[in-house]
Amino acid sequence: MIIEKILNNNVVMTTNPAGEEVVCMGRGLAFQKKIGEEINPAFIQKEFILKDSSFSSQFQELFSDLPPEEVELVKKIVDLAEEKLETELSTNIYLTLTDHIHHAILRAKEGIELTNPLKYETRKFYPKEYEVALQGIALLNESFEIQLTDNEAGFIAFHIVNATQANGSMDVTMNATEMVGDILTIISRYFGIVFDENSLAYQRMVTHIQFFAQRYLKDEVYNEKDEFLYELIPGKYPKAFQAVQRINQFLLGKYDKSIDEAEQTYLTIHIQRIIAKDEQ
Repeated sequence: MIIEKILNNNVVMTTNPAGEEVVCMGRGLAFQKKIGEEINPAFIQKEFILKDSSFSSQFQELFSDLPPEEVELVKKIVDLAEEKLETELSTNIYLTLTDHIHHAILRAKEGIELTNPLKYETRKFYPKEYEVALQGIALLNESFEIQLTDNEAGFIAFHIVNATQANGSMDVTMNATEMVGDILTIISRYFGIVFDENSLAYQRMVTHIQFFAQRYLKDEVYNEKDEFLYELIPGKYPKAFQAVQRINQFLLGKYDKSIDEAEQTYLTIHIQRIIAKDEQ
């Protein structure tokens, strides 16, 4: 592949045989290189296709202005996340997280710290992403001699969570995290129980609520409808079903939108599992 644009010492752009714009990343990839020269494959650590022209222009504008050290650190954080989560993150994270970290570094040098109202929920519901973010904070603090705190780790974790979700939106991710906390609080207070956060039933319920919150906020409909089961549920699990009605009323008041019948059915079943375990 031929170097077509050099964004910094670690990032270049080229075109693959299919005519697609490709970003190649690697430490020192463009060091003492010129446009038109061959890219050394041994130096390529990451490459991805830029399919969206607007994303391509934003990417070029951002990376052309940033110190290569920042770009390299973002790549390390993304690599850590992909290894820890065992998944490939959306390429958008190289744009969103890089921009966020750049401004976080500037704020830290000016002694400005942003509060994070969802830090607790993020740490609780996305522990793996939060742990990666803490490692990222440690790397940033050491490399740039700054003092970013766990507030910032929460923000970085949000970017990682967002990058694991197809067509993710940061607003949806933040609202969904808040919603999960609200729903768990309603359930806990309704039944007067303290969740065993290490139990499999709790983990399954949280996972279900996380996916439910994403669907709810994106106006996506649950594909598996079962009218017979919906009619059966109130009589079989009356307390759990009533808890779901309270959740429905809360979300209706906050977001002006009800939970559909299929979601109510499966949410009731997950709540029932928690109740049954607590009553044993």
